[in-house]
Formats: sequence, structure tokens, C-alpha cells
Amino acid sequence: MQYLADELKFDFLTTPQIIFGIGRFKEIGDILTNYGKRILVVGSKSAFSDIKDNFESLITKKKMNYDLHYITGEPDIQQIDDGVALGLKQKVDIVLGIGGGSAVDAGKAIAGLITNGGSAKDYMEIIGKGSKIRKESIPYIAIPTTAGTGSEVTKNAVISSKEDGLKASIRSSFLIPKIALIDPKLMVNVSPEVTAYCGLDALTQLIESYTSIKAQPITDSLAILGIRRITKSLIYVCENGQDISAREDVAFAALLSGICLANAGLGAVHGFASPIGGMLGIPHGVVCGALLAHVVEENIKQMVAEIPFNETLAKYATLGELIANLVFDDIREAADRVIEYTEQISRLLKVPKLSKYGLTDKHFEKIIEKAKKSSSMRYNPVRLSDEALYRILLKSVQ
Repeated sequence: MQYLADELKFDFLTTPQIIFGIGRFKEIGDILTNYGKRILVVGSKSAFSDIKDNFESLITKKKMNYDLHYITGEPDIQQIDDGVALGLKQKVDIVLGIGGGSAVDAGKAIAGLITNGGSAKDYMEIIGKGSKIRKESIPYIAIPTTAGTGSEVTKNAVISSKEDGLKASIRSSFLIPKIALIDPKLMVNVSPEVTAYCGLDALTQLIESYTSIKAQPITDSLAILGIRRITKSLIYVCENGQDISAREDVAFAALLSGICLANAGLGAVHGFASPIGGMLGIPHGVVCGALLAHVVEENIKQMVAEIPFNETLAKYATLGELIANLVFDDIREAADRVIEYTEQISRLLKVPKLSKYGLTDKHFEKIIEKAKKSSSMRYNPVRLSDEALYRILLKSVQ
């Protein structure tokens, strides 16, 4: 483990109010009355169309009006800037993000820029001007309709720059939503494929935050709780999407994964995810599912070879025992169960090789160069060599 009982020292950030439970979307009218009458809804078309009639009914009773800004695919700079312009033109009082992680991230960025001004690119890490979010966002409520990113409780919004071939974050504690409303009932019509890929993102976030060098006792406890829920229900819910109890488990795990990553950081899988997604447009959950087992394998391999003993190896062993529901005498055998499980779940959920999306070894050098600059890579429990990073990418395409 990365901390000692007599040396506890950490920060902890999360959304001020989390509203979780089946059927709780019906409370949205009452919630919105605390913030004003003019609403900007930022959402994916498919997600909003499923709830449009119900939403309009709930806000009409409160004599509210809304404008709608659709997000197509992963949000890019232009979509964010257009949403900000609409919000300013209509003088909205509150932004409501409804949809998957992309829509929630877009709403977060739009709410922040309405009060801070400028273009999204000004604030983006790596490719931006280095501008900081210095003013509190306009009130923002996040309502995820998929269980994956946990964006409803984080302080960063991931934005794509087509010009730079990269996805990068706008990051500030001012971007944390005022309220996260998670209703598993909104997720029952999500396709098996999207359910699988979002769930693999949440699983990856839980494992990476648990083994991050920034791990701390609160996030460790939440990560274990989330891993218990998601390993119990993810495969089942992909086959039985209408099962509300399984949806609840995975939605809860995704929420916890967001809390954990916001406070403990991530690792090499997410270090790779931004440049791969930005260069080739591969869905984020696919990247996670394709890389997770290979990153865990390289991490454990290096830990076993290290002298002195790497304490995070014991955390992988704890995960292995939890997943297998067994107690092992040998720590390496227990840790190897994590490799076996992550390989198995990616196979069962039919995660394709990344070569299907055009990734080849000609991309590896550039991806590795960009990945090493990411904050997620810095939080990986061991420093992986370029050779190890190359092996991970190679296994993801073979």
C-alpha cells in the first residue's frame, strides 16, 4: 500500500450532492426550481429523446423553459464553443447534462466557460494556452444515462481536438457538478455493446485508482466496493439489460469509479487512452478493454522483479482474492488472477483488437511519446519502460 496509518495526508473532492436511486429522475423539476427558470440542456440525441416527454412534463409544471444543445459523438472544441454561445445568448440560469460521459463532460465544460469566457481550447491541457478556470461555473447538474466514466463526480472534462489529433482535459474544481443525479432506470435501454464498453471503463478506473501511487484509504475502500459490484453484475447486465438490480450495481460502481479517479488518479491504460482515442477515434471503453489485462501484466511483472518488494503487488493480490473468492498462499498466484480475470472479461464481452480500428505498429512511437506526458501515466504504480509500453500496444493489436 502507498500510505501508513500514522502518515495519513490526502485531499478529497466530489460532487456536493449525489442523488442516487431507481426512479429518482422524477425529482428533477423540484431540483431545478432552486436555480432559476431558463435551462440549457446539453445531451446526446438518443439519450434525451428517451426522456424528452417526461422531462418536459416535469419542468412545465414548474413554469420553466429550456434550450437544447445536442452533442454528437465525443465533444470537440467547436461543439463546446457553440454550446457556450447558445447559453450566453439565451441567458440561461443552469446547465443540465444528460447522456453518456461525452454529454456530461460537454455540459461541464460549457457551464464553466459561460462564466469564464474564451474558447474551450484556451483551457485544454497540453494543447491549450494554459488558461485557468478561475470563476465558479454556472450551476450544473449531471445526469448520466450510461454507467462508465463517472464524469458526474469529477473535475475534468475531456474534449477532442481534431486539429491536434488528441483528446485533452479542461480541469478545475470549479467544474465539479453541483448535483449528480444517477437513476439506473434511465440506463435499461442502453445496448449490450455500449453497456460492455462503458462498464470496462468503470472497471479499469476502479482497478487503476486502487493501484495508483496516489491511492488513499477512502478511495481504496470505495474502489473495493465498486469492484465487488461490477464483477458481480457487468457480464450479466450485458445479457440481461432490463434487469434493474444489475443496472443498479454497475451504475453504482461507475459512480464510485469517478470518485476514486478524481482523488487517486489512474494509470497506464488511461495514459494510452487519450492519444489512441485522439489519433484514431477508437471508443474509450474499447481502448480500456483492449489494454487493461496487458497493463496489469506488465505492472505485476515489473513488481515481481523489483527489489525491494513493491507494496502495490499486495493490492493486486487482494484484488485477485476478491475476484476469485479464494485465499492464496502465494502472493504472485493471487495477483495473477487479476490478469486472468481482465483477459477473460474482455474476451467474454467481445472487445476487438485495436487493429480493427486501424492501429498498427507505425503509430506506436508517437502514441508512447504522447502517453508518457499524461498525468495518468505518472500515477501508474511502476514506471514502465518504452519497451514495456511497446509490448502492451503490440498485444492489443495481435
